Amino acid sequence: MSYRVVEIAVNVSVHKTFHYREPDDLQGRLVPGSRVRVPFGSRRVEGTVVGFAEQAAVSGLKSVVEVLDTCLTPELLALARWMSDYYLFPLGQTIESLVPRAVSRTKPKLKKFIRLLASQSDCGDTIVVRGKKQAELVQLLSGRGEVCMDELSMFSSQTVKTLRDAGFVGISEREPDALTDSEDFLPSEPPALMPAQSEAVSSISEMAARAEFGVFLLHGVTGSGKTEVYLHAIKTLAGTGKGAIVLVPEIALTPQLLNRFRKRFGSRVAVLHSGLTDRERADEYRRIQAQQVDVAIGARSAVFAPFAQVGLIIVDEEHENSYKQDEGLRYHARDVAVMRAKFQHAVAVLGSATPSLESFYNAKNGKYRYLPLVDRVDHRPMPEVLLVDVKTLPKQALYSPQLLEEIRLRLDRKEQALLLLNRRGFSSVLICRDCGLAIKCPSCSVSLTFHKSEGKLKCHYCGFLMRPPDTCPTCSSHELKPLGSGTQKVEEELQTLFPEARMKRMDSDSVKGRDAYEQLLQQVDRLEVDILLGTQMVAKGHDFPAVTLVGVVDADVGLNMPDFRSAEKTFQLITQAAGRAGRGGTAGEVIIQTMNPNHYSIRHSRTHDYEGFYNEEIEYRTQLGYPPIGRIIKLEIKGVDEAQTAEAAKIAQNRIRHLMRGKGTVLLGPAPAPISRVRGKYRFHLLLLSQQREAIRSLALEGKKAVEDKYGRKCTVSIDVDPMNLM
Repeated sequence: MSYRVVEIAVNVSVHKTFHYREPDDLQGRLVPGSRVRVPFGSRRVEGTVVGFAEQAAVSGLKSVVEVLDTCLTPELLALARWMSDYYLFPLGQTIESLVPRAVSRTKPKLKKFIRLLASQSDCGDTIVVRGKKQAELVQLLSGRGEVCMDELSMFSSQTVKTLRDAGFVGISEREPDALTDSEDFLPSEPPALMPAQSEAVSSISEMAARAEFGVFLLHGVTGSGKTEVYLHAIKTLAGTGKGAIVLVPEIALTPQLLNRFRKRFGSRVAVLHSGLTDRERADEYRRIQAQQVDVAIGARSAVFAPFAQVGLIIVDEEHENSYKQDEGLRYHARDVAVMRAKFQHAVAVLGSATPSLESFYNAKNGKYRYLPLVDRVDHRPMPEVLLVDVKTLPKQALYSPQLLEEIRLRLDRKEQALLLLNRRGFSSVLICRDCGLAIKCPSCSVSLTFHKSEGKLKCHYCGFLMRPPDTCPTCSSHELKPLGSGTQKVEEELQTLFPEARMKRMDSDSVKGRDAYEQLLQQVDRLEVDILLGTQMVAKGHDFPAVTLVGVVDADVGLNMPDFRSAEKTFQLITQAAGRAGRGGTAGEVIIQTMNPNHYSIRHSRTHDYEGFYNEEIEYRTQLGYPPIGRIIKLEIKGVDEAQTAEAAKIAQNRIRHLMRGKGTVLLGPAPAPISRVRGKYRFHLLLLSQQREAIRSLALEGKKAVEDKYGRKCTVSIDVDPMNLM
């Protein structure tokens, strides 16, 4: 008898697929995309069917044990294959990253619904409604169809039971429907578009209507109305049966954007992000599969929303590094969005006021279509920017007189101020004034950050906590003093300077829990906050109409990091923060405190001059062959023994150098990572640079294999294609 041979990608760390026999009882049930359980060695593992191979003899092949579900569409399976190949990650584990575990492990949430079966007049004298509550419930249900029992808490279970036993009502249990448009969100009328917005919508919608793949870079200054372009473009998909995916860089942005989308599209909007419970995530996933949803909004992983047909994929704030996954499958959601659009003949829209150099380079060279929005909505002016050279200020001064004066002016006017300092905690280090010792993390090669409000020293890499010692561990001195300033210290000093101000801090220490972001944003919207202080979280796409002053307390925090993107990240952060000012009816002002006022990233941010910055930065990248001119793959070798890990990195280097002759490739390293030890493991980096990705792809795999052949699990190697973080 002839059996089908099933090709399966198993959820283990191997760069190959495996063949299994299709058993009699599963014939016809297995299709590409089916999640299955199969024997693998002495255990059973999960995997995904990726294809078939017809052959007569199947002796020696093990059989598929069971089918779990079918979760991957053919388009998502093709995307998984591309991701596995591009990011050099095992196919089975790549697929696992696309489908939330909760979908196959969490049953749909069921609720009870009650409906009226018959009125008293229908039943003659045989059934009588007795009691006021029974009559009220019958009256409430009349003409309404099914009603969720959650809405009937004012009626006792005995009242409901009596009516059910008498045949008046029926009770069923099922998944709840999506919200109706009339319940929580009333559809809103879209505002009139400016000419540039209308032109952008037309270009996007015309290509989407032709089911033609294309990528647009929507480059709009802060406050230019990019979100309205998204909303209008999505509306043109109505009636096509195609879904739209909207990616945002942070969960913190989801509530504000979700509210705007639901006001426009009602209940046919789903949300997908890591802040949901397993059940909530699975329920949203099933709503999309059941075609109850037209739009899916979320952070990075929402790019895998299971629409059978996709018409539009939007990546808002496309320049943000948070779109890059830093562990496991190290994919970049922006690039995956472009490839998914290609596989599904859809349109990708990348939006930003400060595009990544890669995206702007692609637009310059015709790979992407360029859509500029050069004016703010209603031609509101861009904020005026003042640079303050802090070298002219007294030592230890956190604030310039200009910044303090402008904060006081905002408080007097009942306007809001936003302050950015991209450093958490009270101080960056606790140091001994006598011997110079800095208190460091025992597991990471970084200083512990002092968090005064908690009375703790904290490692921001592994989470280690300890109480500050009373004396120096080295010289027993009592002169342990905090050095440097974080958001907690700024908050404390500002509260002393402006005791009447209502102040809130937005960073990952102060904003915790599922609803904390949304509650804080609502307080700002209700004008219950005078000064909003925070890390980069405050600069990411928020719309605060009453903010008329933005102060960048220290613009140099990231400028001197050992990362070729440090100037780009600095320019983006300052420009995005400045863009929060003056978005309402009152003009905005920005004060940037810096020790490097002549650095081109800061100089161009003062005039909101993206192209000026790009021209200087691209010249530097061209000289060194860095992206977007060249491609980079990073190998990170980790181990608990420093000497052994260094030797493993040397082995990878030797294997790569032996093979790279004539391939036009540059190899940098090995060298200790800038943060050389994290969570007790030493880290060494190798960088492969080339004009062509294929030239370094096989070299990276060979370097990884050389280490694994020698050291097995004693040293681990991760491959990061197009790394965004070199720390």
